[in-house]
Amino acid sequence: MDARAIIDSGFIAALWDRRDPLHAWAAATAPSVKGPWLTCEGCISEMAFLLGDGMGSAAVLDLYDQLERGLIVSLHLVPEELARVRAETARYRGRIVDFADACLMSLSDQHPRLPIVTTDVHDFAVYLRGRSARKLIAPGV
Repeated sequence: MDARAIIDSGFIAALWDRRDPLHAWAAATAPSVKGPWLTCEGCISEMAFLLGDGMGSAAVLDLYDQLERGLIVSLHLVPEELARVRAETARYRGRIVDFADACLMSLSDQHPRLPIVTTDVHDFAVYLRGRSARKLIAPGV
């Protein structure tokens, strides 16, 4: 696989939606994390919702085009990696870890040299504690 970064849904939504408060950050960040980008099906679902809600179905179709062209690569993790996803969810007492984030952390464990690009700095800073050195690319980091 030739992926160069793991991406979260908020990054894509901010990059594509000029009205997003983090659009300027995402647009400035994108050239430094050239694709193809790696993500998971949970994030694709979130991206489709965020883009469709903010920009309409044409943006969702553009997302599917990016997937078809291999610019965004989505790995299928369930059921093969469900044990890792479950362990990630159970790892944090008192914190709800959504399915997409747990899947991204599973991807990061499999590809620890790839940076994680997200707008969700608070959660991912927690998820990365106690792991080998990983690069987090997020607003304010």
